[in-house]
Amino acid sequence: MSGTLFVVGTPIGNLGDFSPRARECLSTVDLVIAEDSRVLGRLCHLVGITPREVRSYQGRQHITEVEFLASLETGDVALVSDAGMPGVSDPGAGFVELALRHGGTVRVIPGASALTAALALWPRMASTACFYGFLPRRGVERSQMVANVMRAPSVGVILESPRRLHETCAELAAHDPSRQVLLLGELTKLHESMHWMTLSEALEWLAGTEPKGEWVIVVEEAPAVAPSEVEGDRLLHALAASTLGTKEAAAIYAQVQAVPNRDAYQLMLSSRSNGTRSS
Repeated sequence: MSGTLFVVGTPIGNLGDFSPRARECLSTVDLVIAEDSRVLGRLCHLVGITPREVRSYQGRQHITEVEFLASLETGDVALVSDAGMPGVSDPGAGFVELALRHGGTVRVIPGASALTAALALWPRMASTACFYGFLPRRGVERSQMVANVMRAPSVGVILESPRRLHETCAELAAHDPSRQVLLLGELTKLHESMHWMTLSEALEWLAGTEPKGEWVIVVEEAPAVAPSEVEGDRLLHALAASTLGTKEAAAIYAQVQAVPNRDAYQLMLSSRSNGTRSS
């Protein structure tokens, strides 16, 4: 293929973040593939550029795989989403995969990204981070993802709508209300806001406000667990899953962990009621 696929970042809010290189690319490539051609049209009008040809991911005017590959055979193509970077919680990655599978050249023109912006605003050094994007809306998959965020040893970054912001914070807080979070609203836009607080404080704040626009939740990593605590948890789960009676299993746990018999018994009851077995 003689052409190149350019993956182009577009502003997540402030038009001043649209780079000169991105403007030049959209003005000169033979084809621009947009998530929504109407959104791209408004952006191009505001920044004063006119692409040669625009096609959409979907809809009546959507570009087919055959047309996309034919365009790459003869010229350069740019790929954009409505805001931010294609493929980073935005559609478009399929075109990158298609180009690479057929031996095409792919280049990136970086731009604004809610992920990197949020991590830059996190007030602590984040040596590792995990990007979760938008969480599943309901069911077991959502519960498991929330649990993964809260037990991960790295900072977590979640994207959320204003309608589900309170619900998501409440589910996170159910695991550890003392965990620090950074709530970022409408990044780079006129009403940008930043709130650094614990999850319990976040719930109090959200109870008295009506959040609007798009939000990013940055969650503090899980505290390190001492090896003795890990071993204690393993012993508890192993005894709870055994055929021993609850009192007998609790007595063994109390002796090994040096905790009161009453506390050991309650822990054993709780562990068995949460899915291992009942005596």
